[in-house]
Amino acid sequence: MNKYIIIFFAVLAASCGKQETTEVAQAPTVIQLNADQKQRAGIVLGQLEEQELSESISCTGLVDVPPISQASVSIPISGYVKSTFELLPGKRVAKGQVLATLTSLDFIQMQQEYLQAQSQMGLLESERSRQQVLQAEEVGSKKKFQQAEADLGNLQALTKSLALKLAILGCDMKSLAQGNISSTLTVKSPIDGYIEEQALAIGKFVSPTDVLVKIVGVAHKHIELKVFERDLAKIKLGQTIEFTSSGVVAKGKVFLVGQQVDLSTRLTPVHGHFDSEASEANFTIGQFVNAEIKVGTQKMLTIPQAGLARVGKGGFIYVEMANGAMKQIPVEVRGATQERVGIIPKQPMPSGQVVVQGASALEAIFAKD
Repeated sequence: MNKYIIIFFAVLAASCGKQETTEVAQAPTVIQLNADQKQRAGIVLGQLEEQELSESISCTGLVDVPPISQASVSIPISGYVKSTFELLPGKRVAKGQVLATLTSLDFIQMQQEYLQAQSQMGLLESERSRQQVLQAEEVGSKKKFQQAEADLGNLQALTKSLALKLAILGCDMKSLAQGNISSTLTVKSPIDGYIEEQALAIGKFVSPTDVLVKIVGVAHKHIELKVFERDLAKIKLGQTIEFTSSGVVAKGKVFLVGQQVDLSTRLTPVHGHFDSEASEANFTIGQFVNAEIKVGTQKMLTIPQAGLARVGKGGFIYVEMANGAMKQIPVEVRGATQERVGIIPKQPMPSGQVVVQGASALEAIFAKD
């Protein structure tokens, strides 16, 4: 019996030892420092202060352009690419600039049908006039007059339809009216911008569903930000946005706020406009940006800049507890001045003094452990 009791306590002790080891490994948020370590880290203790600071919401986004500044160039007829130009991605093109020329048998056939319809127009107009006179003198057939009117109306409808189609294709109608049939079509840029993609090659067959060139405009750049739903109530039109990308800094204004939250990400789009065209020119479409939306002033807990160890968009502060140990507290940054930072602790604060200087050195110690 004694042997079993000894074995039981041995197993219990081993399990307790493992549990303590696990707890220590999973709890690196408290460290005991001696006086010499605190002095070398330059730690100064104090208290959090409540102050009124400008509150900002951190978010990320992209530089984009509205649909009016994007173009997918196609042609509403089948044909073969006859010639094209050096349309490399990033090349600037002007509105109306020729991007390629095409040859199309359908285009030639359409012009032929238009000229034939035009030549028959005079004949049918004369026939209708003749039947109208005979009808008035009661020597002609009413049915023949009605048929002449119907034939003329059908031909007029066909001519108008062909004229509209040819105009859409860019046909020179004045030249065509003189009997000059063209065998080529020109593909032109509808906007000023830069080539994004192109799918042109000499001799390639293209159809109306093919996108030949994609162009991104240079006007009306804006910022498309993604904001968490918890912050939406604080965002209003006209608020200032400060954003940075690759060291370039600019300002803008909130122009639109999305009215629906994405159920998968819990994010909502916020649309911002640049303050100036000069700032707009420094950013490239598709460029990633970090942004701060200034949502007003609010009373909040603040700590000196030296008391916050910044990590990402938030960071950590440190509290010296009654037993002298340093406890790490994660915080969310909600505003800042040159001297102080507004914070919201993400977990309950223990009683004790707060580290107001030396937080970065403490963060290095915590990271090493």
